[in-house]
Amino acid sequence: MNAFLLAAGKGLRLRPYTANIPKCLIKVNKKPLLDHWLNELDKINISKIFINTHYKSEMVHEFVRKHKSFNKIKILNEKKLLGTAGSLFQNLKLFKNDNMLIIHADNYSKFSIANLINAHNSRPKQCLMTMMVFNSPNPKTCGIVEIDNNKVVKSFVEKPKKPLSNLANCAVYVLSKKFFKEFKNNENFHDFSHDILPKLVGKIFTFKINEDFFDVGHIKTYNLIK
Repeated sequence: MNAFLLAAGKGLRLRPYTANIPKCLIKVNKKPLLDHWLNELDKINISKIFINTHYKSEMVHEFVRKHKSFNKIKILNEKKLLGTAGSLFQNLKLFKNDNMLIIHADNYSKFSIANLINAHNSRPKQCLMTMMVFNSPNPKTCGIVEIDNNKVVKSFVEKPKKPLSNLANCAVYVLSKKFFKEFKNNENFHDFSHDILPKLVGKIFTFKINEDFFDVGHIKTYNLIK
């Protein structure tokens, strides 16, 4: 299995903290967010770690060069932001032959990645991916899912005005090899939540965590946990 850490965003909602540093390197509990994720990935059997960069990319490169996982990391620098889906499909040739763990690096949680992967391995046959979910206290600000008795997504709405549940997308996924076959030759996709997830309703398994989950891309959240 490979991993893809999405870390290219400009972090505009985190200013002034991100005025001179990319948001994946802002600190939570005295460690850069990217360090938290790389250390978690060290605990499982990951073959290759891809990290996309854009804003202040040279700082991410410098951090990665000093990290113990450096030998398995490949930086994918984007001269122009491709979006969460664009980053995936523009680099399809690099990782389409293996399962892929996708993590938005501006999120923070202490869940077990191993448990997520185990859940993915036991998913119903029709499911092409597994989405990690949590109970959100603010469902209007999240991608909200409804699931059936088999924990398969039966509806998905991004930031609904009238949420039908509080079960929210963590933006942490495990994609199967079949996922890439389903979407081959679709390099025009830009946003994962808008362009991909609605097309896969009925084919997404869910794994619910009970641990706290934070979208550190918002300054209010960051001020609470930093």
